[in-house]
Amino acid sequence: MINNLKADFMRLRNSIAFRISLIVMLLFSAVFMFIQATAMDYTVPLSRVIFLPISMYGVTMAAFVSVFVGTDFSDGFIRNKLLVTDRRSTLVLSQIIVNSVACVTVYCTVTAFSAGVGRFFFENNVNNADLILYFLWGIGMCLSTGCMFSVISILCGNKTHAVIVCMGLAFGMLFLCMHTNAVLVQQEYKDGVLNPHYTGGIKRIIYGILHDANPCGQAAQLSAWEVWHPVRGFFINLLMISVWSALGCILFRKKDVR
Repeated sequence: MINNLKADFMRLRNSIAFRISLIVMLLFSAVFMFIQATAMDYTVPLSRVIFLPISMYGVTMAAFVSVFVGTDFSDGFIRNKLLVTDRRSTLVLSQIIVNSVACVTVYCTVTAFSAGVGRFFFENNVNNADLILYFLWGIGMCLSTGCMFSVISILCGNKTHAVIVCMGLAFGMLFLCMHTNAVLVQQEYKDGVLNPHYTGGIKRIIYGILHDANPCGQAAQLSAWEVWHPVRGFFINLLMISVWSALGCILFRKKDVR
C-alpha cells in the first residue's frame, strides 16, 4: 500500500492534468469575481463569491480524475503495479486516496484565492466561524467526488472511456442539481398566496436527499452560502465514500486488466 501511494503521489506531483485543473478552477474564480465586481449595480457581499467557482468543481474534477487514472491504464502502469502487489484492493484504495487529496488541494487553493482576493473588492460580511464550518463541510464534498470518479475511472479501465463516462456523469449531475435546486428554493407562500410551484411532503424529502447526495448539489449550496441540512449532507458523504470504496475494491478484483 505504501509503495502504491508513493508511486501515485509521485505521478500526481508531475501530473499536467492536475496543474491544468487547478489553473482552470483559479480562472473560474477570477472570472466570476470580475463579473460580480463589474456587472452588478449594487454592492456584492464577499459571501457570494467565496464558494462561487465551486459550482464548476464537479466537471473540472471529473476531467482531471478520469485522465489521471486513465493514464495508468493507457500507459501500462497498472499492469506493472499488479505484478508487485498482492491485493488489487490496495491499488483501488491508493487511487482513491491520491485523487481525493488532489480534489481537496484544488478546493482549498481555490477557496483561499477567492476569499483572499475577494476581501479587496467586495463587502466583507463573512463571519470567520461560519466560513470555517462551510469550508469543512465542503471537504466532505471533495472526498466523495474524488472517490466516486476514481472508482468509475478504474472500472472503465480505459482513458477514453473513463473521460466520456465521468464527464457525462458530471454534466448529468449538474443538470440534476439545477432541477432539484429550482424545486427546493420554491417557497410555500408568495405574497401571502399559496405557491403552486411549491413541492412538499415526501417528494420534497426525496428531492432534498437527491440534492444532498449530488456533489453538484452540495456545491450549489456552498456557492449560495446556504447549506440546508449539514448533518444529513455529512452522513451522505460518509456513506458515499464507504459504498464507492467497497464497490471499487470488490469489482476490480474481477476485472480483466489487459
